[in-house]
Amino acid sequence: MPFNITGWTRPATAINGQIPGPTLRMREGDTVTLSVTNRPPFTSSIHWHGFRIPTAMDGVPGFSYAGIKTGETFVYRFPLKQSGTYWYHAHGPEEQTGVYGSIVIEPKGGFANRFDRDYVIVLSDWSDESPLKIISNLKSQSDYYNYNRRTLGTFIQDAKRDGLGPTVQDRLMWGNMRTSPTDILDVSGATCTYLMNGQPPAANWTALFRPGECVRLRFIDATATAGACCC
Repeated sequence: MPFNITGWTRPATAINGQIPGPTLRMREGDTVTLSVTNRPPFTSSIHWHGFRIPTAMDGVPGFSYAGIKTGETFVYRFPLKQSGTYWYHAHGPEEQTGVYGSIVIEPKGGFANRFDRDYVIVLSDWSDESPLKIISNLKSQSDYYNYNRRTLGTFIQDAKRDGLGPTVQDRLMWGNMRTSPTDILDVSGATCTYLMNGQPPAANWTALFRPGECVRLRFIDATATAGACCC
């Protein structure tokens, strides 16, 4: 489907016409059956991030199964042995173009604490570049998107502050690593726009509440540029 975040329309991969995909709400102790039909012209999958489920249902192509071919439907079926906030996503470039969404599993005995409203906040990112183009750029130059590189000028500044020996040792140490000391991300805001529930910062995603209400917020880090997690 067409997707416009930056002012330029780009092709995206959506679930049921949504980016992120719909929030799935489940209950601990139930057995879940989910049918996933793959319509794009390439093999894809759905991985259930953080789930304790049988390997064959885990959804990692090349490890637990071959993936879902174009036009095919795969039926996932597994018992829920946990509760909490989780998410699902593809295991391929289509994750970066929209194939991800949130999951809420209600505890078997109900929630321990009362709340009036329950909101899921999915943090993700979008690039007008294709994921394969980004991967190609990083393979050719690991700090391709790092615009804050250290220079001869910063070497001189560090040497004046810390001494020549420690500065040289610092440069040698970082030279042996596969990361840059001046950028925590391999893929930065140079190409990415950071999203909240599929909306860019200017859209100002909001949640409603009344004074005095107890609001539960579930945060999911679904970014492609950093380690994924949920809380």
